[in-house]
Amino acid sequence: MGGGSGHDRRIVLSLVLCALISAGVPVGAAAQPAPATSAADAVSRDPWFRVFLLDGQIVSTLGEFTRVDDVVVLQVPLGVPDAGGVAHARTITLAASSVDWARTDAYREAVRRTQFEAAGGARAYAAFTEEVAATLRDVALIPDALERIRRLEAARLRLAQWPAAHHGHRAADVAQTLSVVDDLLNGMRAAAGQQAFSLALTTAPAAPTAPAPASLLPPPTLQDMITQALGLAPRVTDATERLQLLQSAEALLASAPAVDRRWARTTGRQIRRQIRDEASVTRRYERLRAWMLEKTSRLLARADVRGLMQVREDVLARDARLRSQRPADVASLLATLDLRLDTARRQRLLLERWHERRPALDAYATTVTPFLSPTASLSQALEEIKALSGPDPDVLARAERLLGEARADATRSVPEEARGTQQLWLSAQQLATRAVLTRRSAVRSGDLQQAWDASAAAAGALMLLQQLRTDVPALLRPPSLPGSTGS
Repeated sequence: MGGGSGHDRRIVLSLVLCALISAGVPVGAAAQPAPATSAADAVSRDPWFRVFLLDGQIVSTLGEFTRVDDVVVLQVPLGVPDAGGVAHARTITLAASSVDWARTDAYREAVRRTQFEAAGGARAYAAFTEEVAATLRDVALIPDALERIRRLEAARLRLAQWPAAHHGHRAADVAQTLSVVDDLLNGMRAAAGQQAFSLALTTAPAAPTAPAPASLLPPPTLQDMITQALGLAPRVTDATERLQLLQSAEALLASAPAVDRRWARTTGRQIRRQIRDEASVTRRYERLRAWMLEKTSRLLARADVRGLMQVREDVLARDARLRSQRPADVASLLATLDLRLDTARRQRLLLERWHERRPALDAYATTVTPFLSPTASLSQALEEIKALSGPDPDVLARAERLLGEARADATRSVPEEARGTQQLWLSAQQLATRAVLTRRSAVRSGDLQQAWDASAAAAGALMLLQQLRTDVPALLRPPSLPGSTGS
């Protein structure tokens, strides 16, 4: 594509520079420092944001708020700034659904814009437009028409992005410049034979959804802070935050100088009444919690599912009589109760299963228990083998017969619950059999080492028999329940 004429380049330069000059930009001049404005400086040092509620209440906040899911976290002022310019504040949470977000966001943007302007927004804009003007002067010197269009589109895009990135500063001036650049670009494209224009570069920036306030509200007075805290208290979702907010307002009122005495007396009575009401409600819910925990502990010890279900209904009924003033506390109570109800249901199922399996467990215990008594022939024989003091041949023979009977009983059906116990019993039988046979061999051979080997096996068998004396009776006890001592 052939290059454009010098006449075209002069048109580019003159039109764009005229647009910048008409917007009040000091093209080619050094950026001048922005005039000092005490109001802007004050906002910059101590930014007072506002949260607008749907019922019309306006909440002053120290710094910006934070929205987390369905709540809004903000710092409400409760005192004059200290020597470092920092005001005492209290953190509270409000329901996000109570906020007029269009007005709140618009006001926040206005504060940000004021802060930006006070921090040198005019200087930043002047430096930016000087940079753009230099780019446009370079564009006018490019001989190739298509390259001029590409470079001018890039400069146009930077201009269009300025207001959104700088809180709307000089948005009207930028829009005026963009209009001139768009006309120029359209003409240049037509002259170059381009038919498809980029909508992203030719459309104007979208208008904001809600206009920002023309001016910022003044900082709140001490009286405003106290009144705000009193009005906000019923809206605060957390009971602890609500009480702390009221107590801070009471302390601020007591130390506030130069306030109307009649207003102070009336407001003080209102704050104290709300504090007393909060304390009374807190005590009632603490009693409800103590009652629920004590009641459910006893019911859980019996795996009383129906009783726990009734307690749940009672908690909801008592909360309703208290006008549901502590939803978070009640939610915590119900969560604890539901966990205990689930545990009781599980324990009830285990208890019913144990009752169903009790006959089989009784039969197993009846079979194994006779072998476990410390006075039984098997235990007496093992004790003497362990001590290398015997036993007599007839006692040793009785022990062998008992072990044969035990091995025969091992072939019978074993309940599932007793499988671990049965494995222990089989191990005890194996050690006892080894002890008896090794002792008999030692008697025949007169080998003392064999007698010691028999003693070691007997000691192991006796230890397992002692454990079985605990495990077998445990099979006949019902499953232990939380909070119970067992029986």
